[in-house]
Amino acid sequence: MIMKFKGQTLVFEQVLLFTVGVIILMASFALFMMYQNHYTQETSQDQITQVKEYVLSNIIELCENDEFNSSITLSIPKTIGGVMYKLSLSNVGLNITQEPIYHISDFSTLYGLNETFTFGGMVISDAGKVILYKNGKNIILNRDIIQIFVDERPHPTA
Repeated sequence: MIMKFKGQTLVFEQVLLFTVGVIILMASFALFMMYQNHYTQETSQDQITQVKEYVLSNIIELCENDEFNSSITLSIPKTIGGVMYKLSLSNVGLNITQEPIYHISDFSTLYGLNETFTFGGMVISDAGKVILYKNGKNIILNRDIIQIFVDERPHPTA
């Protein structure tokens, strides 16, 4: 009977040691995943801010341009943190959002340019480019300049 009890104790120790090892492994994995998510979110926020500043500086440059009609094609990342994002331009300002995973948003006013110009447009980043188009006092954010011309043509039945 004594030998059987010693064998059970040895097995119990080994099972307990294995369980503690698994718990340490799971805790380490969870901790590293938490850090990875945090740093990915911080990096995504910084990249969205950089894209916003890049687009905004080109909007200001386009507004300073004396030509009546002009356009600028900007290359932007297709994804940030592996997720597409949306650029929205309105008279209120420029807003960039990345909703599905990180819920990141960055907004900037237009520094009083909305008193002189009318702004509009929305682009999803999957094309990897945006076109800023100036038509008189209108500044339009779009993916494709052809779409802008198509939108301005009168309908054939009108």
